[in-house]
Amino acid sequence: MRTNRINGATMMRACMALLIMISVLGGTAAAAEPIRLRADAWCPYNCEPVADKPGYMVEIMQEIFADESGLDYQLLPWTRAVEEARAGRIDAVAGATIADADGLVFGQESIGLTTNVMIVRRGDQWRYTDANSLEGKRLAAVLDYSYGKVLDDYIKAHAGDTSRLELAAGEDVTDQNLKKLLAGRVDVVIEDMNVAEFALVAEGIDGLVEMQAIDGGTPLYIAFAPGNNGTARAARLDTGIKSLRKSGKLSRILARYGLGDWAPVMANAR
Repeated sequence: MRTNRINGATMMRACMALLIMISVLGGTAAAAEPIRLRADAWCPYNCEPVADKPGYMVEIMQEIFADESGLDYQLLPWTRAVEEARAGRIDAVAGATIADADGLVFGQESIGLTTNVMIVRRGDQWRYTDANSLEGKRLAAVLDYSYGKVLDDYIKAHAGDTSRLELAAGEDVTDQNLKKLLAGRVDVVIEDMNVAEFALVAEGIDGLVEMQAIDGGTPLYIAFAPGNNGTARAARLDTGIKSLRKSGKLSRILARYGLGDWAPVMANAR
């Protein structure tokens, strides 16, 4: 009987050890799942996933989360990307402002600065002053992007009026709008300064347009799904950005895209 009791205890310990092992392995497998990052192409912030330069935000995410789970970065139209993140079907979106990704989790550290510009064909003397100055102009923008309250209100007020407004959606929205401008289908394009410059140079058409900056810049973020460890991941990103900045690695990543650190610009704007 004693032998049977010892075997029973041994069996119990073995079962407990097996359960613990299964639990640990299950947790490791879950933790090893890569972060699903999505956005529409918005180079140089986030570009083609398979490119040598996938976008500096993508490279920052790869660097910070490399030892945790890695990164699954793919392109997705902006509206759908935000919806998928809100529903928890993906983990994060790249290049979000607080205004255009409501309901997602934002860290304390921004990951860029977006400055809106108005783009017209070279030789056009028109200049933006306020929403009233758009009277008689056909404006091209992007569906569900935020451009600040004044222009967001203008776009909302004139949605559906194609004599005033055309909203691009899907992929390659910047190229769509620039092609409309050069073809004379619209009079003005609103876009981020860095994105516009990158696209114009890439297409060799930078000499065909003129740009006017219309604001002082708005912080950009990686916005995380509210579930899916979003708060912890946002905090991890905050710490990682500070570390990359201190080590000089951030500057080296940005230099690959011809950019400098956005933090001094934000500090000077305060």
